Amino acid sequence: MFARAVDSNPTIQDVLDEVILFSNNCEKGEGIENAKKYGVNGYPTFIMVNPEGEVSSAWIGYPGPEKWADLARAGDRDRRTIAEKKTAYEKQATKELACSLANHASSKYAFTDAVKYFRAAREMDPAGAREYTGEILTNMYYGARNEAFTLDEVKTEADHVMASGQSTAEDKMNVAMMVRGMAAGMDQAPMAVPYIKQAMAASEGVPELAEARADLAVDHALLVLKDKDKALDLKRQSMPEGWQEDPGQLNNFAWWCFENRINLKEAKKLALKGADLADADGDKANILDTAAELTAALGDTEGAVALIKRCVELSPERDYYKEQLARFAGEQD
Repeated sequence: MFARAVDSNPTIQDVLDEVILFSNNCEKGEGIENAKKYGVNGYPTFIMVNPEGEVSSAWIGYPGPEKWADLARAGDRDRRTIAEKKTAYEKQATKELACSLANHASSKYAFTDAVKYFRAAREMDPAGAREYTGEILTNMYYGARNEAFTLDEVKTEADHVMASGQSTAEDKMNVAMMVRGMAAGMDQAPMAVPYIKQAMAASEGVPELAEARADLAVDHALLVLKDKDKALDLKRQSMPEGWQEDPGQLNNFAWWCFENRINLKEAKKLALKGADLADADGDKANILDTAAELTAALGDTEGAVALIKRCVELSPERDYYKEQLARFAGEQD
């Protein structure tokens, strides 16, 4: 999305009059070494450096033109290195320093530190509590995958959103989807039920949330109504036009089927189709990983091993696929 917006969005173009943008492909050529040097963990990651190449600001993800512009301008205003900012923060904490350090920590997948700094910013700037809480929950969501946070800790923040008078229907929708994903990942999916119910009630009749509501309706069918057939039908309806020819969307659908143990045979076929349609080797490997999980879930560990071997061949620099290969090979034995 950023690659398209950078050439046409006036907000971003205004910022580029003040900073120099250098695009780096972290999967090819010297980009691989640059990614290692700066500890790039996910894409897109934006890093601001001084003339000596020292990091002064960083954030992960493209949050839209306005927010991206705010982050870039904040980084331009304070060009001190991250180490210097940490020293300054210890002497006198400010919300600006807290936000900068939080975003940098998030880009490094240091989610515990990110939450700590965003919470500090929230305390210093109560008027911005809604935005900070959203950032806290996002970092908790990803950190929980590595057991940095418990589901109960996330629920405490989620309950704060649901009870706050500042929260919008969109906020409640986002929280419900986040708790749903985390609870499912921890094999505690039913814990998301009250959040789904509240979000569905809050979003009823809100036109701009119709698409998000359609997505959540799938979870409502799964967890509240406990009707897998209806959930699968709603999932198909919620997919964007042309999804069956889009590698990324095919992968999303197939992964959803895997997570919920629904429609596994067709999901595997769709994942393999997505891998064939994908152009970049990294994208092919990512989708083949989904196909491997589905293959294993169908009881064919030998087939899963063969697919993961292709992932390793396509993306040899990613240790994750090597770990997957060891895992599936162990299951095969």
